[in-house]
Amino acid sequence: MATETFIWRTQKSAQGTDTVRTLQAQFGDGYKQVVANGINANAETWSLSWTGNKTDAATIRQFLLSHFIASFWWTNPWGEKYLWRVKSDSVSVNFPAGNKATLSFTFERAFAP
Repeated sequence: MATETFIWRTQKSAQGTDTVRTLQAQFGDGYKQVVANGINANAETWSLSWTGNKTDAATIRQFLLSHFIASFWWTNPWGEKYLWRVKSDSVSVNFPAGNKATLSFTFERAFAP
């Protein structure tokens, strides 16, 4: 089965976080040794939201709920296309008025399909 792509435009207020995992050893003379913890030490996440009609929101919600384990392609605001997964417990919905819905969710970088 082909890897799916997240195709919907999110709101411009995307917030990204890079967390680099390291191993460190501090020595008594002030010297500190620092190395990356693994070959994929950068844990990149993006907090995103989408607003539109309830019908489209339901389609996007189904996509999000089916990608907690399975990865998908998405291009981040830097223009970098990587594999991502939806962070568990990050999908929420708000119904501001009438037929409108706002989805909020977080993508975390995946390193394998």
